[in-house]
Amino acid sequence: MGRYGNQCGLRADGRPLCRGSAPLGAAAPPAGPFRQLAVGQDYACGLGREGTIACWGDDLHGKTTPPAGQFTMLAAGKHHACALDAVGYAQCWGWNANGRATPPPGIAFAAIAAGATHSCGLTLDGALQCWGKNDRGQANDHPGPLQSLALGRRNTCVLRLDGAAWCQGDNAAGQSNPPPGVFRQIAAGSDYACGRRPGGRLECWGGGFGAELGEPAGIFAAVSSGWDTFCALNSGGYPRCWRYLPGNREPAAEPVAVVSAPAAATPLQWPVEMFPWPEGGLAVVERAGLIRLCDPGRADPCPGNETPLLLDLADRVDLAAPESGMLSAAVAPDFDRYPFLYVYYIRQTEPRKGRLSRFPVVNGRGDRAAELVILELPLPNDERFGGAIRFGPDAMLYLGIGDNWFPEEAQSLESLRGKIIRIDVRAASPERPYQIPADNPLRAVPEARPEIWAYGLRNPWRMSFDAAGRLWLGDVGATTAEEVSIATAGANLGWPLFEGHRCYGEEAQCAALTAATPPVAAYARDEGCAVIWGGQYQGAALPQLAGAYLFGDYCSGRIWALTPDGEKGWQRQLAATVGSPLLAFGTDAAGEMYALSVNRPPLKLAPAFGSGPAGETTAAGP
Repeated sequence: MGRYGNQCGLRADGRPLCRGSAPLGAAAPPAGPFRQLAVGQDYACGLGREGTIACWGDDLHGKTTPPAGQFTMLAAGKHHACALDAVGYAQCWGWNANGRATPPPGIAFAAIAAGATHSCGLTLDGALQCWGKNDRGQANDHPGPLQSLALGRRNTCVLRLDGAAWCQGDNAAGQSNPPPGVFRQIAAGSDYACGRRPGGRLECWGGGFGAELGEPAGIFAAVSSGWDTFCALNSGGYPRCWRYLPGNREPAAEPVAVVSAPAAATPLQWPVEMFPWPEGGLAVVERAGLIRLCDPGRADPCPGNETPLLLDLADRVDLAAPESGMLSAAVAPDFDRYPFLYVYYIRQTEPRKGRLSRFPVVNGRGDRAAELVILELPLPNDERFGGAIRFGPDAMLYLGIGDNWFPEEAQSLESLRGKIIRIDVRAASPERPYQIPADNPLRAVPEARPEIWAYGLRNPWRMSFDAAGRLWLGDVGATTAEEVSIATAGANLGWPLFEGHRCYGEEAQCAALTAATPPVAAYARDEGCAVIWGGQYQGAALPQLAGAYLFGDYCSGRIWALTPDGEKGWQRQLAATVGSPLLAFGTDAAGEMYALSVNRPPLKLAPAFGSGPAGETTAAGP
C-alpha cells in the first residue's frame, strides 16, 4: 500500500491489481507476473519472477525509472525506492534528498525497507544500518541481532530474535512505543504501527487514538501498511483493509474492485437501470428512452447499434429537464404468467408528467404500440421525479415518486408526490389500470390516497427489496444529508421536516412529528451530493460482503457496505470507488452487482486481489 489509500495486491498467478487515487489509481500496471510489489506515493514497483523491476504511476524525481539488473527484494518509500541485488548490495533510485537514495557501498543486506525520508537494511549478521534523514533518530544504527524491520514516516520498528518489537524515532503519537510480547511480523505507517501475534491476531499502537485504533478481529496470515491505511490477509486469503484519519474513524471493508470492461466495450450514454431479462441476458435502461438487451457473456456486452432493443420510446420521452427521461423499468416475478414490461418515464406533455406504463412482451420484445398507461401524475418542475419500479415478494408493484419541488406535499396524504405507492397491476385493463391492495396501510383513512405505502420522501431515486422482504431506499437530500431508509407500511420518513437525523424544518414541527421513521444510515455533504441505493449483495464472487447492503454516491463515486452490528446498530464501511458520476447499480441473474456510470459499460464489482489464498500478497509502502 501507499499514501492516500493506494493499494496493490498480487493475484495467485502474479498479476497485479491496484486501486486508489490518481495517478497510481489511473495507471495500468504491467501484466507481470511479479513475486513482490512495493507501493510508494502515487507509484508502485513490481519485482518480476526473473528478478527485473518494473514501475508505474507518477515519475516525479525518477521514482518509476528503476535500474537494470537482477534483484531479490524491493522496497518503496515516499519518492524513492530501493532493491537488493543477488549479492545483497542495495541500489536506490528517485529523490535523494538527505541521502535517502544513497545506500552505504560494499555492505550486503538480508532485508531492506524504505520510509518517507530514510531507508534501512538488516545486514547479513542482523545489524540495523540506515541512511537518509535522521531528525528524529529514525535512522540510527543498531548492532542487533534483529530479524525484520518496518519503516514509518519518521520512525523505524524492528523485531528482535525473540520476537519482541522495538522502535526508534518519532513517538509523538505513540507509534514508537510497541506493546510487550512476541510478534511474528510488524508493519509501520505514518504515525502508527501494527504487529501480528503468533496466533495470527493483530495488535496496533500509535495513531494518537490509543485503544480506539480498532484493528480488526480475526486471524491473519500477513499485514501490510501504508501512509494511513493497513491491509491484512485473513485466513481465507482475502484482504481486510482499514483506514483511520484524525477525526475520521470510518473503517473500510475488504476492498472491492470495480472491474472495467475491455477497451473495446461500447459505452452506454446514460444507463440508469440493469436487471436480468427473463428470457436471458441483461436489460439495460437508458435515460434517452431505450431498453437494450445486453449479453454478459460477450467481451462487448452492449455493442452499440448491434445491441437488440427491448423497447424504444425515444420519441415519447422528455429529455428537456436535467433529471427527466426514462427512469426505470421492471418485469413482474411471475413473468411466465404476466409477460409484461413496466416502464416509468417522464412524458413530453404540457405540463410535464410522470407516466407508469405497461407493454406486452411479444416475441421477446416490448410492443410499443400496445402501451397501457397505468398512472400519470403532473410533475411540472425540472427535478425530483423519483423513479424506481420494484415488484415486491407479494407481487405488488411499488413505485417511488419524488416531491418535484413541492416539499409540503410529501407530508400530504392527498398527494402522490413524495411517496412510495403500492398497487396491483396483475389484472390491468384500460378501464381499470390498477387495483388497490386490500392491505394498503392508508386505504381506510379518509381523504388519503389509498395507493400510498410510505410518505415523507424527497427524491427516492432507487430502492430494492432484501431477502427478508424489507423495502430499502436511498432518498436524495437537499443541502445537509443523504439518507438510506427502510420503508414499512404507513411509514412517515420525515421530509421536509427532517433531513437525515436532523430537524430540517421548524423545531416545533419536528418535535410534534414523533412518529417519523429515522434513516438507517446518513452521511453529510462533505462525502458526496446524492445517494444512489444499490441493494443487498446476494452473489458469490464477494463472500466478504455476503448479505451486506451496498449504496454509493453520485458525485464522489464512493460505494459503501452497510452491515448490522448487534451492539452498535448499522455500520457503514467504505468498500470501493468508481469514477463519478455513479448513476445506479445493476444485478445479473447470479446476484452479482454492477455500477452504472455515464459513457461507460457496466462495471462489475469483483474481488480486489483475487479469490483465493494461494500466493496472495499485499504490498507495503510509506
